[in-house]
Amino acid sequence: LGPDAKMHDVQIASRFNANTAQALRKAALAGLGIALLPATLIRADLRNGLLVPVLAQYQRTSHGLHVLYPSRQQLPLAVSAFIGLVMEKLRGNEFPAQ
Repeated sequence: LGPDAKMHDVQIASRFNANTAQALRKAALAGLGIALLPATLIRADLRNGLLVPVLAQYQRTSHGLHVLYPSRQQLPLAVSAFIGLVMEKLRGNEFPAQ
């Protein structure tokens, strides 16, 4: 959503792609460009002035977080505990840094 409260679809052609937020964070810290990163991952970087928010007036629509596992039947306790921990840590946090 843009500052005009309308949806804007933006196609981006980049020279660098990564499939982890940590790799994108390192690229942004190295000055390779801008990145859309989880606020929880870059909170300290923002606080310390290592990264600065850009395009803060825009909001990304949420894509959610998905956990994939074979079946709920006989779900291992470790998997159940992990899901609970992730839900607890992320509850109330927005993924885009604002």
